[in-house]
Amino acid sequence: MYLKAEKYAHDGIGLRNPMDLNLAKDENVHIVVDNRRVDMLTCTALAMVDLTNRCNMNCPICFANANQQGYIYEPDLEAVCKMLDALRAEEPIKCTAVQFSGGEPTIHPQFLEIIKAAKERKFSQVMVATNGIEFSKRYDLFKAASEAGLNTVYLSFDGVTDDVYLQARDRKMLNVKLRVIANCRKLKEETGRCPSIVLVPTLVRGVNDHQIGDIARFAFENADVVRGVNFQPVAFTGRITREEVSKGRFTLADLVTLFGEQTGFTTKDDWYSVPVIAPLSNFASILLKQNKVTFTTHPHCGLGTYIFMDDKGKAVPIPRFVDIDKLSKGLNEICIKAEKARFKKIYVLKLLHILNDSIIEEKMPAGMSKKQFVSMIKNIMSKNTKSNVAAFSWKMMYFGGMHFLDPYNYDIERVKRCGVHYITPDCQVIPFCAYNGGPEYRVKVEKKFSMPIEIWKQKNKEEALKLEEALTVPEDQRPDSS
Repeated sequence: MYLKAEKYAHDGIGLRNPMDLNLAKDENVHIVVDNRRVDMLTCTALAMVDLTNRCNMNCPICFANANQQGYIYEPDLEAVCKMLDALRAEEPIKCTAVQFSGGEPTIHPQFLEIIKAAKERKFSQVMVATNGIEFSKRYDLFKAASEAGLNTVYLSFDGVTDDVYLQARDRKMLNVKLRVIANCRKLKEETGRCPSIVLVPTLVRGVNDHQIGDIARFAFENADVVRGVNFQPVAFTGRITREEVSKGRFTLADLVTLFGEQTGFTTKDDWYSVPVIAPLSNFASILLKQNKVTFTTHPHCGLGTYIFMDDKGKAVPIPRFVDIDKLSKGLNEICIKAEKARFKKIYVLKLLHILNDSIIEEKMPAGMSKKQFVSMIKNIMSKNTKSNVAAFSWKMMYFGGMHFLDPYNYDIERVKRCGVHYITPDCQVIPFCAYNGGPEYRVKVEKKFSMPIEIWKQKNKEEALKLEEALTVPEDQRPDSS
């Protein structure tokens, strides 16, 4: 599987960050690992902005180590806006997608203003990674976040029964997740639109790996508001002991195997590494004469597939009726020719021809035509996607896996090709896995821009009281509740 993934490897064109004063003019973004300079090859496909290290939960598998540091990291609106400006100023490809995280980002006192600020800076995707507690009990907050410009709720979702949450999160959380989904559905019925939900299970061997199939089916059952599932094998960077590593390690290969066994939807041949779509981004950059976000991440970092399902529960992954190898090869050839051509727009027709030629019509889902499928692909990133799918009574769902690095599997080659980057208050860009594992920049950054928790409590008495109350687990979420 990993050898297959390497067939689609593409290196990026580097990353410059004019607002990082630690860098010389036109110097490439880099980090230092064991006294070795590591230059970033991939643009910021997704930016992570930690709004706070405070959290209203205390999860055993939290990679952010929330509530344990003895200090509070919580940049204010002005600082966050500066970070957002730095992302939009990146060269040669500007960042277009930002995810606010933490801690629990929804408890930041200026959360709504921050969402609005991101939208004002023309980020095409504004996301929040959340445990869902605030959105589940405060419909007004969820609605206000949507109105401010929130596009996607990246919802922690470890399973479909509470015994899983008791092991992973020390409290029953399933009803919280269901209320978030209900609020999303309510907002859609009320206003005609709502943020999409991506379910994010953190997979730990022996804890919830037996529910991969159940989570997939749950996603399809709620396809009116759920857009996809992004499985994340646990990375051992938080409060995880060394003894737990061998017991809990779960890989992307494990995910692919168990997903197929538990659903019957896929085989290993239906999954592809993230950079398989890089040629499409390259083509857009050539055609528009402007560098566009290109997913040149390391092929071992993540994989995914799209699956269609009819109203009878029959599932068909896209690779069953699209020759991905043929499409990828054709796109690469077009990019080479288009880059040298004087009249580039003619290659749009060639692109559509290659897509049509790569479709295996006899294997397409029943009731779906080539024309419908091509039309849907053209709109895959737009708000029209779901209506295109609904036109022929099929649900479409994205399933993916991202395996983050930790000190036990650290790989410099993956780090330099990382496309998920943190931005710090002094505008440094740091790859995700270096921030949370390996050299662990997180602790260094948070300490630099934080204050002792006792001082913070004195200055923010109301917020401190709310945090203390939030950490008290409600009776209906406790282990002994029925």
